[in-house]
Amino acid sequence: MTRRFTNLQTDLLRTFVTAVDLDNFTETGNVLGRTQPAISLQIKRLEAVSGGKLLNFNGKRIELTAHGQTLLGYARDILRLNDRAVANLHDARILGTLRIGLPVDYSVDYFQRIIARFAQSNPDVLLDVRCDRSSDLVDALHHDTLHMALAVTDSMPAPHVSLYWAERPVWVCGPDYQVDAGRPVMLIAHPEGCFYRRRMMDALNAEARRWHVSFESPNISAVQNAVMDGMGVTALTAKTLLPEMRILGQSEGFFPLANIHVGLFYKHVNMSDAALKLIEQIGEGVKTFRDPTHAGIA
Repeated sequence: MTRRFTNLQTDLLRTFVTAVDLDNFTETGNVLGRTQPAISLQIKRLEAVSGGKLLNFNGKRIELTAHGQTLLGYARDILRLNDRAVANLHDARILGTLRIGLPVDYSVDYFQRIIARFAQSNPDVLLDVRCDRSSDLVDALHHDTLHMALAVTDSMPAPHVSLYWAERPVWVCGPDYQVDAGRPVMLIAHPEGCFYRRRMMDALNAEARRWHVSFESPNISAVQNAVMDGMGVTALTAKTLLPEMRILGQSEGFFPLANIHVGLFYKHVNMSDAALKLIEQIGEGVKTFRDPTHAGIA
């Protein structure tokens, strides 16, 4: 029996991804050199090929359907591979400026090493790396002041995310720290807006336990040092745990925390050959430590 193949045309996928990234059919047409009616027609053609409705409209805003959300991740990957293949076949020089955002509260050293290796292999690329709170990085990406960002969010999928995974933070303290059941839990935390902070407070509030933020810093090293100095407890993921730290469990009154969600965010329309090559390398690096049972594309 001959299998029938359905081909997803890259020009239709590019229109779809660009429309989602720019949230506007008219602007999509301007970027791709087509009229707004032509953009609408291409979306309809892609819906016919893919077998379902991809987009809804809420006023002027574009919203993905569940079918559209499923296709979006594949579309980003197909376009990335297509554009990287074309660049390689034409021996395109990898150059330009890349503005990259890294989260201060999640595995920043790991991703810095990937970016450093990329920089050494591609000396003609000028890098501009910004470390900040995840919420600020995502906002900067939305406003096109960053080309790509790794960031922690409350839930997935999220706008402009191409690869995402979940991790469960754990309660930790210093090696000699003793929890005093008669006192409020002394929390070491990042400032307001941090998802780790919210997970800790939600867990303690659910158990009606008193807590107090005894140390606050946006810097992961400062949080780690405060833990090691015995100033309280905090929540960390595997990549930010130090070997001497002690994990706290239910026997000491610390119940499991909700997952955090981490993603690689970018707008394909803004991606240069250099950016796509780095995204490829980051994606390969992510495979070495993410939890495959809680990972996906969007």
